[in-house]
Amino acid sequence: MIRVVTKPGQPAAAAIQQVLGELDPQLRLVRAAPLEGGASAQVTAIDAVGPDGRMCNLVLRQYGPANLRTDPQSAAHEHHLLTLLHQAGLPVPRPWHADESGTILPGPYLVAGYIDGEPGNTPRLIATPPPAFTRQLAVALASLHKVGVRPADAPFLTAIADTASHLMGTCPTHLDEALNEAAVRGALARMGPPPSVNDGVILHGDYWPGNTLWRDGMLVGLIDWEDAQTGDPLADLANARMELCMLFSLAISDEFTSDYLALMPGLDLRALPYWDLYAGLRHAGRMGEWGLSPAELIRLQAGHREFTERALTRL
Repeated sequence: MIRVVTKPGQPAAAAIQQVLGELDPQLRLVRAAPLEGGASAQVTAIDAVGPDGRMCNLVLRQYGPANLRTDPQSAAHEHHLLTLLHQAGLPVPRPWHADESGTILPGPYLVAGYIDGEPGNTPRLIATPPPAFTRQLAVALASLHKVGVRPADAPFLTAIADTASHLMGTCPTHLDEALNEAAVRGALARMGPPPSVNDGVILHGDYWPGNTLWRDGMLVGLIDWEDAQTGDPLADLANARMELCMLFSLAISDEFTSDYLALMPGLDLRALPYWDLYAGLRHAGRMGEWGLSPAELIRLQAGHREFTERALTRL
């Protein structure tokens, strides 16, 4: 019996079966249900069975307007990037199929393997993070930055320095006082264009515990690659540092940083204050859209301010 849990916009069972037919005509749909995929994409978990009776667990990602405005070929490009990273041995979803024709579903989509695990920001996992938690986060990020996939291998990815310059050149009418946006913008403006002090690498673009998957205390997956870019590895490091400070404390953030830097000898840290502040600026004006409880919003805002205030004192 086919079981399909639906929500507005999710494809019907017949359409999902057609998608499976593009992968393997002998795959048969067993179950489909929506996954949390953020505002930028609609994500569906699919269980299918092959002719030998083996289950095949997949994820269908349908790209939203924001993704497609930025990159109309989001599906093909993410498929290409995941192929490179999966072949290099990183724990990313195995890409199966990308389609941009619009003949089955109304827009581009990607089918990739499902990684069984729970997000790293699950309350049970982050309540008392042991040292192994930050060490594994650091190992995974350093592995990405040293994997050997070059920016030239994924020329469709944007440079994070260009994104940073655009964000600095687009000032909102109302600044986010809760996140000290005026001081952060002022400091970045005084520092000038984004510095380039390290060789460019493939960046995850939104590296934080919520984009990692864990099983039995082990990090088993790196997911959500729609924000991938190229540039200084310090940009990924800074974003993770900020997120860990918001979720836990400056001490946990510093512990992660030490673990990462031990794996990346020779990294030039002169531009870290810039990327710390840029990471902070990315959240300005956005936290209120995350659906947080008032108490959780206040807690994360306080952690954010603590992180950026220290970055400002270190300029």
